[in-house]
Amino acid sequence: MQFNREKRRKRWFSAIAFVGTLCICLAILELGVRFFAPQSTLRQRDLFFQFDPLLGAEGIANKKGIFATTQFSTTVIHNSEGFRDYEHSKKNNTQKLRVIAIGDSFTWGHGVENEEIYVKRMEALNPHIETINMGGPGGDPPGELKVYLFRGTAYEHNIVLLGFYIGNDIITTHATEESSPPQFGFDKDGNFSLMGKVPSAEEVQKIREESARKYDPHKYRDLKGRINYWFIQHLQSYTLIDNLQDHFSDMLKGSTFYWKVTNALGLKVKRPMDFLQYCAKEDIPEVEKGWKLTKAVLASLKEYALLNHAEPYILFIPHITQMSDSFFKQTTRYLGYKPENFDSKKPNRRLAKLCDQLGIAYLDLLPIMRKKTAEGKKLYYEREYHWNRAGHEVAAEEVLKDFKKRGWLHK
Repeated sequence: MQFNREKRRKRWFSAIAFVGTLCICLAILELGVRFFAPQSTLRQRDLFFQFDPLLGAEGIANKKGIFATTQFSTTVIHNSEGFRDYEHSKKNNTQKLRVIAIGDSFTWGHGVENEEIYVKRMEALNPHIETINMGGPGGDPPGELKVYLFRGTAYEHNIVLLGFYIGNDIITTHATEESSPPQFGFDKDGNFSLMGKVPSAEEVQKIREESARKYDPHKYRDLKGRINYWFIQHLQSYTLIDNLQDHFSDMLKGSTFYWKVTNALGLKVKRPMDFLQYCAKEDIPEVEKGWKLTKAVLASLKEYALLNHAEPYILFIPHITQMSDSFFKQTTRYLGYKPENFDSKKPNRRLAKLCDQLGIAYLDLLPIMRKKTAEGKKLYYEREYHWNRAGHEVAAEEVLKDFKKRGWLHK
C-alpha cells in the first residue's frame, strides 16, 4: 500500500512538473513572439460602414473604433461625413493645392492609422497641399466615380486623384436597369450612364439592420468558436503559428517541385485566377468588358473633373505579386497555371496606354516599388496584400515628386 501510494505521488509530481514546464515554455514563447515578432492582438472588424441608397456604401459619420487582423491593429476615425479624414470646409479658404482622393481600401488606409495613409502623408511632407480622403474599402472605379460626383464635387479642389488598384479594379459589376442602388454601366443602346433604381427608405433601413446583425462579432459562435476567438484575441503565439502554417503551405504549393509533382501525377489543381486573369497573354471576353468599362469611367472622370476646373490624376497601385518576377511565378504555379503564359506588367502597360489616349495624367508606382522591394524594403503586409506604413510612405513621396514635375506644386 505504501509503495503504491508513493508511486501515485511520483506520477502526480511528474505530471504537474510536465504541465508546469509546458506552461513556462509556452509563456516564454508568447513573450518572445510579443517582443521579437509581435502579431495583432485583435481580429474583430468593427462596423464602420452602412448601406447607402445611392453610393451603395458610406462611412458611418463620426465613427471611431479598432480595425485589426492577424497582422495589424489600427484605430479608424471617421469625420462628420463618414470619411476617414479630419473635417474640411467646402471652400478652399487656405488656397493650398487641394486634392480629392477616391479609391478602394488602399486609399481608405487598410492596415495603417489615419495619419499614415499616403494622402495624409502627402500633407505632412508638404504643407502647401490639402488632401480630402474619400476612399472606401471594396470600391471600384464606377462606384468611385459616384463618390466624386455626389460627394467630391461639393468641395473646391484642384485635382481629383483616383487610386486605381491593378489587382481588381479592371473587372467590375456590370450595371442593368434593375441595379439597386444605381451603377454606372452601358445601357441597351451602348451608352455609358448611371442605371438602376434607388431603394426606398424602408428598404434601406432593413438592409442596414440586417448588416448590423451580420457583423455582430458574437453572432453564430458555438463553444469551439468562442474558444478559438479568445485564443486569437489574446495569444499572439497562436496567431503566429496560424500565419506560419499558411505561409509555408503557400510556399510549398507555389514551388517548382510541387508544381512538377502534381503535373506528373496528373493532378490539375487550378484555383481562381483573380489578378492573374489581367496578365494572361490572351484576354478573355470578361476582361475585355472590364477594360471597356474602365475606359468609359476614366473618360467620364476627366469630363466631370474639367467641369469643376480640376485635373484628373490616376495613381496605379500595384498588386503584391508584381513586386518580383520570382514571386509572380511562384503565385502563378500555386494557382495551378504555367508562368510562361502570363505577363505581370501587362495590365500596367494597358492602363498607361489608355490614360495616354484619354489625355489623363497618371503615375505608375510599379517601377519604384519593385526597386524598393529588390533593395530589401517590405512595402506590403504578407497576408493582407495591402501596403504597410512603408508602402504608403513611398506612394506619398512619389506622388509629390510627380506633382512638382507637372508644375502643380511649386514648393
